[in-house]
Amino acid sequence: MDGIVYLSADFTAAPGTQTTATVERSTSATGPWTLLDTVTLLGEVGVYYDTSAPLDKVVWYRWTGGPGAVQIVQGPFIELGDGSVLLKDPLRPWANISLSFCASPQAALAAACDPQGPDLVWAGFGDEVRRADANLFDVYDAEVPADIYGRRKRLDGSLTILTKTLAASDAVHALFTAGGPLQLQLPPVYGWADAFIQPGDLTRSYLSGARDQRLPYRLWSAPFTIVDRPVGPAQGTALANWCTVAETFATFADLTASGFTWGQVASGEATAPPTDGFGEGAFGDGPYGDGG
Repeated sequence: MDGIVYLSADFTAAPGTQTTATVERSTSATGPWTLLDTVTLLGEVGVYYDTSAPLDKVVWYRWTGGPGAVQIVQGPFIELGDGSVLLKDPLRPWANISLSFCASPQAALAAACDPQGPDLVWAGFGDEVRRADANLFDVYDAEVPADIYGRRKRLDGSLTILTKTLAASDAVHALFTAGGPLQLQLPPVYGWADAFIQPGDLTRSYLSGARDQRLPYRLWSAPFTIVDRPVGPAQGTALANWCTVAETFATFADLTASGFTWGQVASGEATAPPTDGFGEGAFGDGPYGDGG
């Protein structure tokens, strides 16, 4: 479970030649629809990854190809939560992290947390604040001021993450380094509705303190404010991004000679690990190997 819905729509059978499409999402096959993005079609085929899909909710998608306003409705889809916490960058989904739990909140804040346990641990929230959106102005010769107010802000808060390896520490840094909004998805027991948060200053603390800072335990904390969903082109998943393409094919000529279509490049199929063989390394990574 990665909290991403992978979509593909084929307009080749529709009248006309479609070159672009809008992608919308709804909790019903008939709408109302929420606009997600506009994508360019390659050979009248569109590929889209919904990186902000809600967990444990059935959703449908509507593609509207243009020119011609041809529509394709797909669904139902559901991304089932597995009890972990997802902290995601909708525009950089390759940097998403999944956070597990230690046996107790106390253990999550101690270096004694099971060394064989998860390397990325959700340590929890700090206090939550719903800011007032109001201003008071004194009025001459009046006992009470003028009060100008609006709807109270939804939420300010803070979060804490524990990392137990340097690789996990690097993953947290990679997620936060772009500086933009993140999506936070938690198990239902938290009573937290999926939300986009704008983190503030990111603080990294050495849990080992003065004893031995060579130990890799780090505690990360950041204040945040809930904001709207960010809009923009996503950089791709772990397999469908230009960095992976450059690592897989030494030159552009190698890519074109491979026989893969641009649709396969966009979907990640061109850079996916092989599915044949009997193990990792020189023997592949297939159904009989360590990688499965």
